[in-house]
Amino acid sequence: MTNNHKTEDRRVKRTKKVLRECLFSLLENKSIDEITVKELTVAADVNRSTFYFYYKDINDMMMQIQDEIFTVFEETVISPHAQFVTVEDFTEYCSRFLVFCKEYEKICKFVISNDPNNNLAKKIRASLARHVPDSAKVFPETDPRRYLTGFAVSAFWEAVIQWMYDGMKISPEEMAKFMANAYFYGGRTLLMSFNK
Repeated sequence: MTNNHKTEDRRVKRTKKVLRECLFSLLENKSIDEITVKELTVAADVNRSTFYFYYKDINDMMMQIQDEIFTVFEETVISPHAQFVTVEDFTEYCSRFLVFCKEYEKICKFVISNDPNNNLAKKIRASLARHVPDSAKVFPETDPRRYLTGFAVSAFWEAVIQWMYDGMKISPEEMAKFMANAYFYGGRTLLMSFNK
């Protein structure tokens, strides 16, 4: 890659970063549907033509941001061979997940709990569900224990949202230990004992 390309790539990243930061600043006081391209580009000191070079509109920008963040999530949080057989495995995963939420706090807070087009939230939830034992595959339709996985994933999700909105005063490592122990030594014990 030539120096010109590197400079161009840095410029593109810098421009997108400024637009992203301004978008999330505006979202603190307005809904996404109330924000105009003109308002965003003025706040970011970026030409409208530059915005339209990268995005169709504000919603397209939000979807692209979510896709980019999910790529980071997959690269930094997901381990392709993770099965969460031990509490240590799950603690490590939870810790990576919470560090990710802390690093991308603004977008996670907004997308996970508020955005009706929460593509990122859907992808992360689906990923989380894929990596824990599925109780629906173990218990019959007439057994309430078939809903253990859904219960655990929802509880994990809500705890993360509350933790973020409380200012993340507890370290990701401490939260990870708590959630992994709650999962492993809570309802999951019923699922594991059934498999023995």
